[in-house]
Amino acid sequence: MRTAPVIFSNTYYRNVVREYGYGDFEFDRFGFELAGFSAEELNLRWLCHHRAEGFLSTPRSARVVTTGFGMSGVPHMGTVGQILGMSKLQQGGEFTQIVLGDLDAYNGKGRSLSEARDLADRFAAFCRRLGYDDSAGVLRSQFEEVDTVRNLYLLSHFADDADFDDAEEDNHAYYASLGIVASAMTFPRKVSLALMASDFITLGQDFDAVLVLLGIDEHKYVRFAAEIARRLDSNTTLRGDFTLGSIYSRLASGFGGHPKMSKSIPESSISVTSTPDQIVDRIAGDTAVLAAESPSFQLINQLFLRDYGDCVDLVGECATNSQAWRSAKAELADYLISVTELW
Repeated sequence: MRTAPVIFSNTYYRNVVREYGYGDFEFDRFGFELAGFSAEELNLRWLCHHRAEGFLSTPRSARVVTTGFGMSGVPHMGTVGQILGMSKLQQGGEFTQIVLGDLDAYNGKGRSLSEARDLADRFAAFCRRLGYDDSAGVLRSQFEEVDTVRNLYLLSHFADDADFDDAEEDNHAYYASLGIVASAMTFPRKVSLALMASDFITLGQDFDAVLVLLGIDEHKYVRFAAEIARRLDSNTTLRGDFTLGSIYSRLASGFGGHPKMSKSIPESSISVTSTPDQIVDRIAGDTAVLAAESPSFQLINQLFLRDYGDCVDLVGECATNSQAWRSAKAELADYLISVTELW
């Protein structure tokens, strides 16, 4: 029997805030500027933050923004939005890192190593075509970073089984019911999660502040890493006294009733291998009148297709299905087709 998915609604977001203490989800959830973004635009483009003030109080030379992508399949347009977001932060003066999860796909997702590594190479070229400058930042796979794998072993001394169970993604049961992931927290999945934590903690050995950019559904991964970092003591060469903060993005609603766009569920998303007809049909089929529920609006916003003021105006245009809204959707379809040509 298929498990009902967790829907990433405003109610879900507020429950996450209450349970994990990230702060209020009202309009003032970002009260600062970052990389040239005003607080108002940060509130539009992303969702919330945790400990980002500590990151901002650290000199730029001693801080880094990082994110990572799994190599379980070709990127969908939600992933493209994350890449573009990292590029915007980089252009705004932040030092950045993008990690390509080839070992995660091999170990946690069951991909062959050669397939995962080949996909990582292609993904890296795609990031560059989208505007990410790896001469000014870091763009690497997990396979090529040996220090992070060694540090995984060192930090594992401070973890136990309960930590991994507590870090399950909210929609894990749903994906397990579809046969995409194992239902249990298997050893390979534990190693994959520990490697992600090691990615964050390894950065903390060289930087005083690390800011992780992820989707809100992945907030437990950062909490897992923060808890392990808190436990580090003199019985290791690793330090835990660095700031680990995070910025979380909204999750673009998935097509076909799926809770979000997912590389593992092709019918849930528009990907870089979608045909022009598929892209046009899926955008045209988006009849949502609430911008928060419209995959088209979410993509326009997250892909930085329109500036801040235009995105604010489109909230009302979406509600009335105006000519301006229909034109914006057509512009989106054309843009997404152009993105597929970069792949």
